[in-house]
Amino acid sequence: MYKSNRLVTENRLIILYLMYQMDMPLSWEHLYNFAVNDYMDYFEFQTYITEMEQNGIIETNKEDTITYYSLTDDGEKTVNTFSKLIPESKRKSIITYVRKNRGVIKKEYAVSANYFMYDEDEYIVKCSFIEDDVTLMELNITVVTKEMAKQVKKNWKQNVSSIYNTILQSLLNDDSNAKVANDIEVIDKEG
Repeated sequence: MYKSNRLVTENRLIILYLMYQMDMPLSWEHLYNFAVNDYMDYFEFQTYITEMEQNGIIETNKEDTITYYSLTDDGEKTVNTFSKLIPESKRKSIITYVRKNRGVIKKEYAVSANYFMYDEDEYIVKCSFIEDDVTLMELNITVVTKEMAKQVKKNWKQNVSSIYNTILQSLLNDDSNAKVANDIEVIDKEG
Protein backbone atom coordinates (compact mmCIF):
# COMPACT_ATOMS: atom_id res chain seq x y z
CA MET A 1 0.00 0.00 0.00
CA TYR A 2 1.19 3.52 -0.82
CA LYS A 3 2.39 5.55 2.17
CA SER A 4 1.49 9.20 2.47
CA ASN A 5 4.21 11.78 1.81
CA ARG A 6 3.97 12.91 5.42
CA LEU A 7 4.65 9.40 6.76
CA VAL A 8 7.56 8.92 4.33
CA THR A 9 9.04 12.24 5.47
CA GLU A 10 8.48 11.34 9.12
CA ASN A 11 10.19 7.96 8.72
CA ARG A 12 13.24 9.52 7.04
CA LEU A 13 13.42 12.10 9.80
CA ILE A 14 13.20 9.37 12.45
CA ILE A 15 16.36 7.79 11.03
CA LEU A 16 18.11 11.16 10.82
CA TYR A 17 17.00 12.15 14.32
CA LEU A 18 18.41 8.92 15.74
CA MET A 19 21.73 9.56 14.00
CA TYR A 20 21.74 13.16 15.25
CA GLN A 21 21.02 12.15 18.85
CA MET A 22 23.59 9.32 18.84
CA ASP A 23 26.21 11.75 17.52
CA MET A 24 28.47 8.98 16.22
CA PRO A 25 28.62 6.86 13.08
CA LEU A 26 26.16 3.97 13.19
CA SER A 27 26.30 0.68 11.35
CA TRP A 28 23.52 -0.42 9.03
CA GLU A 29 22.68 -3.06 11.63
CA HIS A 30 22.30 -0.49 14.43
CA LEU A 31 20.01 1.64 12.28
CA TYR A 32 18.03 -1.39 11.12
CA ASN A 33 17.57 -2.76 14.65
CA PHE A 34 16.19 0.58 15.77
CA ALA A 35 13.96 1.48 12.84
CA VAL A 36 12.52 -1.74 11.43
CA ASN A 37 9.36 -3.12 13.00
CA ASP A 38 8.79 -0.20 15.40
CA TYR A 39 8.69 2.51 12.73
CA MET A 40 8.92 1.00 9.24
CA ASP A 41 9.42 -2.24 7.36
CA TYR A 42 12.69 -3.50 5.86
CA PHE A 43 12.00 -2.32 2.30
CA GLU A 44 11.03 1.18 3.38
CA PHE A 45 14.10 1.40 5.60
CA GLN A 46 16.45 0.27 2.83
CA THR A 47 14.86 2.70 0.37
CA TYR A 48 15.20 5.64 2.80
CA ILE A 49 18.85 4.86 3.56
CA THR A 50 19.71 4.57 -0.15
CA GLU A 51 17.85 7.76 -1.11
CA MET A 52 19.32 9.81 1.74
CA GLU A 53 22.82 8.66 0.82
CA GLN A 54 22.25 9.51 -2.86
CA ASN A 55 20.89 12.94 -1.88
CA GLY A 56 23.92 13.72 0.29
CA ILE A 57 22.03 13.79 3.59
CA ILE A 58 23.97 10.86 5.02
CA GLU A 59 27.40 9.52 4.13
CA THR A 60 29.09 6.19 4.50
CA ASN A 61 32.47 5.03 5.69
CA LYS A 62 33.46 1.40 5.26
CA GLU A 63 35.72 -0.42 7.71
CA ASP A 64 36.44 -4.03 6.86
CA THR A 65 33.04 -5.41 5.93
CA ILE A 66 30.99 -2.95 8.03
CA THR A 67 29.50 0.22 6.58
CA TYR A 68 28.98 3.11 8.99
CA TYR A 69 26.53 5.92 8.36
CA SER A 70 26.75 9.47 9.60
CA LEU A 71 25.02 12.77 8.90
CA THR A 72 26.48 15.22 6.44
CA ASP A 73 26.23 18.97 7.08
CA ASP A 74 23.07 18.95 4.95
CA GLY A 75 21.74 16.06 7.05
CA GLU A 76 22.28 18.03 10.26
CA LYS A 77 20.57 21.08 8.76
CA THR A 78 17.65 18.88 7.72
CA VAL A 79 17.25 17.44 11.23
CA ASN A 80 17.51 20.87 12.85
CA THR A 81 14.98 22.36 10.47
CA PHE A 82 12.41 19.57 10.31
CA SER A 83 12.67 17.47 13.50
CA LYS A 84 9.45 19.07 14.81
CA LEU A 85 7.61 17.11 12.11
CA ILE A 86 8.31 13.97 14.16
CA PRO A 87 5.58 13.58 16.79
CA GLU A 88 6.84 14.45 20.27
CA SER A 89 6.12 10.94 21.56
CA LYS A 90 8.41 9.46 18.89
CA ARG A 91 11.16 12.03 19.57
CA LYS A 92 11.01 11.11 23.28
CA SER A 93 11.12 7.43 22.37
CA ILE A 94 14.24 8.02 20.25
CA ILE A 95 15.94 9.96 23.06
CA THR A 96 15.11 7.16 25.52
CA TYR A 97 16.57 4.61 23.10
CA VAL A 98 19.73 6.70 22.71
CA ARG A 99 20.21 7.01 26.48
CA LYS A 100 19.73 3.28 26.91
CA ASN A 101 21.93 2.10 24.02
CA ARG A 102 24.57 4.77 23.38
CA GLY A 103 27.08 3.38 25.87
CA VAL A 104 26.80 -0.14 24.47
CA ILE A 105 27.23 1.05 20.89
CA LYS A 106 30.10 3.33 21.86
CA LYS A 107 31.93 0.42 23.51
CA GLU A 108 31.73 -1.50 20.24
CA TYR A 109 33.74 1.30 18.61
CA ALA A 110 36.21 1.63 21.47
CA VAL A 111 38.29 -1.31 20.30
CA SER A 112 39.25 -1.50 16.67
CA ALA A 113 41.71 -3.42 14.58
CA ASN A 114 42.06 -3.39 10.82
CA TYR A 115 44.72 -4.72 8.52
CA PHE A 116 45.87 -4.00 5.01
CA MET A 117 48.51 -5.29 2.64
CA TYR A 118 51.55 -3.03 2.72
CA ASP A 119 53.90 -4.93 0.45
CA GLU A 120 53.94 -8.34 -1.22
CA ASP A 121 54.82 -10.18 2.00
CA GLU A 122 53.79 -7.57 4.56
CA TYR A 123 50.54 -6.74 6.26
CA ILE A 124 50.09 -3.93 8.73
CA VAL A 125 47.57 -4.35 11.51
CA LYS A 126 46.37 -1.06 13.01
CA CYS A 127 44.99 -1.53 16.51
CA SER A 128 43.44 1.08 18.76
CA PHE A 129 41.79 1.32 22.14
CA ILE A 130 39.62 4.35 22.93
CA GLU A 131 37.86 5.27 26.14
CA ASP A 132 35.71 8.36 26.69
CA ASP A 133 36.83 9.77 23.32
CA VAL A 134 40.49 9.54 24.40
CA THR A 135 42.83 7.22 22.53
CA LEU A 136 44.53 5.13 25.20
CA MET A 137 46.66 3.15 22.79
CA GLU A 138 47.40 2.84 19.10
CA LEU A 139 49.59 0.07 17.85
CA ASN A 140 50.75 -0.79 14.33
CA ILE A 141 52.12 -4.28 13.89
CA THR A 142 53.73 -5.65 10.74
CA VAL A 143 53.21 -9.35 9.98
CA VAL A 144 54.08 -11.48 6.96
CA THR A 145 50.79 -13.25 6.13
CA LYS A 146 47.13 -12.38 5.91
CA GLU A 147 46.34 -15.19 8.35
CA MET A 148 48.69 -13.64 10.93
CA ALA A 149 47.02 -10.26 10.39
CA LYS A 150 43.59 -11.81 10.98
CA GLN A 151 44.86 -13.53 14.14
CA VAL A 152 46.36 -10.30 15.51
CA LYS A 153 43.09 -8.49 14.79
CA LYS A 154 41.05 -11.19 16.51
CA ASN A 155 43.33 -11.39 19.56
CA TRP A 156 43.47 -7.60 19.92
CA LYS A 157 39.69 -7.36 20.00
CA GLN A 158 39.34 -10.25 22.45
CA ASN A 159 42.22 -9.37 24.79
CA VAL A 160 42.67 -5.62 24.54
CA SER A 161 42.43 -4.98 28.29
CA SER A 162 45.08 -7.50 29.24
CA ILE A 163 47.34 -6.43 26.35
CA TYR A 164 46.99 -2.78 27.34
CA ASN A 165 47.71 -3.55 31.02
CA THR A 166 50.72 -5.73 30.18
CA ILE A 167 52.28 -3.10 27.94
CA LEU A 168 51.54 -0.31 30.40
CA GLN A 169 53.01 -2.26 33.33
CA SER A 170 56.11 -3.09 31.29
CA LEU A 171 56.60 0.55 30.41
CA LEU A 172 56.05 1.75 33.97
CA ASN A 173 57.99 -0.99 35.75
CA ASP A 174 61.19 0.39 37.30
CA ASP A 175 62.78 -3.09 37.36
CA SER A 176 62.68 -3.36 33.59
CA ASN A 177 64.21 0.14 33.31
CA ALA A 178 66.95 -0.85 35.72
CA LYS A 179 67.57 -4.07 33.78
CA VAL A 180 67.81 -2.16 30.50
CA ALA A 181 70.20 0.34 32.08
CA ASN A 182 72.24 -2.55 33.53
CA ASP A 183 72.36 -4.31 30.13
CA ILE A 184 73.54 -1.09 28.48
CA GLU A 185 76.23 -0.68 31.15
CA VAL A 186 77.44 -4.27 30.57
CA ILE A 187 77.63 -3.65 26.81
CA ASP A 188 79.59 -0.43 27.39
CA LYS A 189 82.13 -2.24 29.59
CA GLU A 190 82.52 -5.04 27.07
CA GLY A 191 82.79 -2.64 24.11
